[in-house]
Amino acid sequence: MGTRSVITVARPPSIQGFPVPRNRSDNLPPLLALVAVGLFAACGGPSAEEDARVCADVECSAGRCVAENSAPVCRCSAWEQAAGLTCAIVGYRQPDDHGDTPETATALAPSVEFQEGIINPPFRAKADRDVFAMPTAAGHGYRMFVRAGTLAPVDVRLVEASGREVRTRTVTTSEGTRVEFVSTEEAPRFITVAAPGGSGASGTYAYRLEDLGRDAHGDTLATATPLALTNTPFPLAIEFQDDADVFTFRTEPNQGFRFSCEGENVSVHLMDGEGAPVNGGATRNSSRVSAGQLSPVANTWFVRVYSSSDAALATQCQLDDLGQDDHANALQGATPLTAGLPVAVRLHGPNDVDVFSFFATAGHIYDIRFHPAVYERRFRLTDADGKTLAETQWNRIVHEAASTGTYYVHLLPNSSWGSDIEVRVDDLGTDDHGATPQTATLADVGETVTGLIHKQADLDAISVPLDADVFYRLSCTRACTLTTRTSGAPLYMMNIEDGLWHVHTPASGLVTFIVSSRSIPYDFTFKLDQASTDDHGDDAEHATPQVVPVNAAGVFELGSDVDVLSFELEAGRTYVVRGSRTTIRILDPLGAQVALAYERETGNQTFTAPSSGTHVAELKSENPYLPRETAWSFSLREQ
Repeated sequence: MGTRSVITVARPPSIQGFPVPRNRSDNLPPLLALVAVGLFAACGGPSAEEDARVCADVECSAGRCVAENSAPVCRCSAWEQAAGLTCAIVGYRQPDDHGDTPETATALAPSVEFQEGIINPPFRAKADRDVFAMPTAAGHGYRMFVRAGTLAPVDVRLVEASGREVRTRTVTTSEGTRVEFVSTEEAPRFITVAAPGGSGASGTYAYRLEDLGRDAHGDTLATATPLALTNTPFPLAIEFQDDADVFTFRTEPNQGFRFSCEGENVSVHLMDGEGAPVNGGATRNSSRVSAGQLSPVANTWFVRVYSSSDAALATQCQLDDLGQDDHANALQGATPLTAGLPVAVRLHGPNDVDVFSFFATAGHIYDIRFHPAVYERRFRLTDADGKTLAETQWNRIVHEAASTGTYYVHLLPNSSWGSDIEVRVDDLGTDDHGATPQTATLADVGETVTGLIHKQADLDAISVPLDADVFYRLSCTRACTLTTRTSGAPLYMMNIEDGLWHVHTPASGLVTFIVSSRSIPYDFTFKLDQASTDDHGDDAEHATPQVVPVNAAGVFELGSDVDVLSFELEAGRTYVVRGSRTTIRILDPLGAQVALAYERETGNQTFTAPSSGTHVAELKSENPYLPRETAWSFSLREQ
């Protein structure tokens, strides 16, 4: 029987809304149908195994594939026929050059030349992918390149034997997509190559595996390189992207250590003897990353060093012995401080705390500092009950003791751990300056006065006697916040830059300058110097006499400066006045202002004297906020 017969035993009355006609053969008695099937099988019809073998690489548009004369044929069932579908071969599975799973993966060996691979079109709605098994050599690193051909782009992934993807960086280079990794017998790695998901694309690609050689240091706790605490630098190279070097060492109880490496792209991961991460064990500054920890018991440590970027790197690392912890971590056992005497300090790990104590007298101000000063150094001041009185990260606390007794300084974990520093407390006595004009410190012109604002409520008052019509230069650094008190005379101050003022008063008297600050502690230096004496009087009583015609010059030391000139005029005569960098007011012998007429053509101003006698010209700066001294000129003549 070379031709296969198809006997329909039963079918539903309709398929997806299509009526199915009934043929006589559809009404065969069940017993006759069973006999027919038996005769068909006895005649040697193809078996299911034969169908599967012949049709393994065939895809039908509809229906199912069966074997006829050992050849694949697509046959429609009654349902496809009723739907009007065509059942025909639409594709053949292409020969696959590489397996699709880790179990059927192609074992890959390192090579210098690229080899070509092919991603076939999807078959039976399943996309093709090629899987490569990587060599398993302990301590070796590998680099896989995959370059697009007619298939572009190419999806490249690193997976485990289970098929689970391994997180890694893929880098695009001139040679193609690059993946770097380690593959061992305990953790074999596989590379999968495919078209981007859902694209259905096919085409060629090229690939090459490179052996990066044996790593100088182990990558695991079991293969870690042992180190001694020698304080000696040694070279370290991260040879490839997935590389990591692991080191191990041991410390005694309360022994500090610091493992550090140079470079911005180096990462250091500290672990305890069980391999558990040590939180807060690593710190970084601009040029170095460090890891450490202080433990009260003997301990074994592991450090993992790797690149935080895609690139390989070469660096210098070292393991330092920081010695035994030298100060207590709590109030009990705190190291006593003597005022004025520095004490050496070293934090033996990023988790270390050192506590010191000193005796204070009520009402005295104490200055607590750490040297050298760094960008961030946290410490706290507490009383004997552990209550926080002040805390800072700026190396210094100034505190006025509210009661006599013992106070405690807690140096807290910070990024400068491991370095040698000093702590010092100084007794500054009581407040250095009074806060009011009545309690102010009296200073002379030219005398330097220093002070300290030790709390926000602190005010330091300094009183200086000033003379009328003298111009002073006041300096107060760091750029002080100043308020003033006088006996009632006006005081003019011009801030010309941070920490520098021009000062002028028209009346002699004692002036009090009060320094304050919101930023504490705040050191300042105060000094008031005479800058110059006014070149002309400021009112008619002190006016500088002139003779007509008048040609006078002078200087405005401040915007508040007024220069007054006097001269004799005759009633009924007309005079011409002109000025440069000044405003002009003419006052008659009774002090009344005389109107000035402006001449557009000449820029001059004219007036007629209302009476004979002494007149004055009152000159002021055009800019009331002069930043510097300004020269002026004035002329008056009869028309």
